[in-house]
Amino acid sequence: MLHVVVRSEGQERAFDHGAGPLEFGRGPAHDVRRCFMTDPFVSRDHLRLEEDSPGRLAVENLSGSSNVRLADGRELATGQSTLVDLPVVFSIGHSEVEVAQAPAPAVPAPPATPAETVQPVPVATGSAPPAARARTTLEDHPLPPGVEVIARPPGPATHPVALHELGETPGPEVLAHWFETLVSVQQAAATSAEFLDSTARAIVDLVGLDRGLVLLRQEGKWAIGASFPADPGDRSPYSSTIVNEVLRLRQTVYRNLGPEFLSSSLVGVDTVVAAPVLDPEGEVAGIVYGARSLRPNAPPPRITMLEALVVQVLAAAAGAGLEREEQRERAIRSQVQFEQFFSPELARELALDASLLEGREREVTVLFSDVRNFSRISENLGPQRTFVMMQEVMELQSQRIRETDGVVVDYVGDGLLAMWNAPTDQPDHAVRACSAAIAFLGDLPALSARWETEAREPIRVGVGIHTGPALVGNTGSRVKFKYGPMGPAVNLASRLENATKSVGVPAIISGAARDRLPDRFATRRLGSLRVQGFAEPVGVFELFPGAPTPEWKALRDSFELALAHFEAREWSEACGLLAGLLARGPDYDIPSLQLLSRAVECLRSRPEPFDPAMTIQKQA
Repeated sequence: MLHVVVRSEGQERAFDHGAGPLEFGRGPAHDVRRCFMTDPFVSRDHLRLEEDSPGRLAVENLSGSSNVRLADGRELATGQSTLVDLPVVFSIGHSEVEVAQAPAPAVPAPPATPAETVQPVPVATGSAPPAARARTTLEDHPLPPGVEVIARPPGPATHPVALHELGETPGPEVLAHWFETLVSVQQAAATSAEFLDSTARAIVDLVGLDRGLVLLRQEGKWAIGASFPADPGDRSPYSSTIVNEVLRLRQTVYRNLGPEFLSSSLVGVDTVVAAPVLDPEGEVAGIVYGARSLRPNAPPPRITMLEALVVQVLAAAAGAGLEREEQRERAIRSQVQFEQFFSPELARELALDASLLEGREREVTVLFSDVRNFSRISENLGPQRTFVMMQEVMELQSQRIRETDGVVVDYVGDGLLAMWNAPTDQPDHAVRACSAAIAFLGDLPALSARWETEAREPIRVGVGIHTGPALVGNTGSRVKFKYGPMGPAVNLASRLENATKSVGVPAIISGAARDRLPDRFATRRLGSLRVQGFAEPVGVFELFPGAPTPEWKALRDSFELALAHFEAREWSEACGLLAGLLARGPDYDIPSLQLLSRAVECLRSRPEPFDPAMTIQKQA
């Protein structure tokens, strides 16, 4: 017997597990007992445990993307298995699983006899209860006189229980009515928000009791989730004694009473039956409860085990309905959360399969943007108007990013970070990123015109884009979700955005991003850039934000030819070409002016060794 403690999302739960394998994951159970996890960084199928021998545990990593970490620092890679000594602690996602040998019971319970237990009709609930569990037995706490229990069998039934084994067989009309009602309740549990009301009514219509209740356990207390008739009309609509027995045993309890029974909650009650509603972990989440009143001068119709089993089936349907509602609410909460970062289409996809958010390494295209001269503009506008202006700028950029199914990772002051090709595959991620940048840079002049009078200067934005590998996942914490990338690719995109200030162009992209663009994108090679933290210079390109004119294409061709002369130490030829470019008009091309300055300095100093790469200091 294993004792398992799961710590996840600030909560702790413990349970015992008997023989056989035990799995952990966010997905549904298969043919193995499962501990259901809500941690979004746990895979749908993540971990399998099984006792190999006393004190030894067989462990298998079922995840296809995440390692299983042990407390001693070891990691179990995807698909691997091993043997470990107990006790042991595992980390999966943001959750912790502690496994130890369960203490042996002080007095072993004697085996059940045919008089004490009855094999129930097997019931499929959609969320199978645990195959083995340390539970209270009838020998531990005997039931009150007259109370009978439908016990869960210690193993699978050897044969289905026939109706005649449970008492007198109902007629065909009764059976047809029962099955019709059961089907309607199960359909309600699968499709309708009123499934609890359907369950309460079925206790009366199907089993022939006078009152039907569905009790829900919320924060350790019982609440009535549904009642039929709607108003029970008394202070004690159910027996706490019966309810507590169901909670203790996790089994269906039924009793035929008599007028001599003096419990205040059972005065005037002839028959009681209560069946547990189990959650996916096998804990009691609710109870389906029915009662029949005493009828003066009439022989009381006794409840049979068959009727009690029907109530048990109703409880299973109610459990499936509760789980469906919980899954729906989780999906709604997830989608609302996801829509803060992702497009509506991607948010819906993630709500259905949150495993897409599991941390992993993948190639992404990262975009950084930053408002130019923000400090001076904010001084001119004042705090309130600055916030309004920044909301418009960020909304303008965010809208274009979402239109290309990008992820808005974060807003930091006057800057924005976005990403493509995660969490879902986007083969054209560089194209999407550059398209978004061109779109919002094209929208910016209209916004700037609205604010230029107040801001006293144009509203301009610098953009840096790079494509490369990154670690992608929840870079926030358990209490604050933030899905995004980490690694050198992110740092380089930030450096490229910073370089736009010195180079004098609105958008710079890396050579890695440029290599993934078709010819329809207008780019100009600016040379190579030495970036702090990177051993080799990075090839950089201007991304032209708009349709290139013939004049711009002529400028680009002449500049790139001058750059080739400069890199070949042909500084005189470079100076001649660049001087001609600067003589064409009053609007000087800043990259041409800077390259001319560097060429002139090389003519003067004849540097040895010669490094054609630009070095740009980080600016505020």
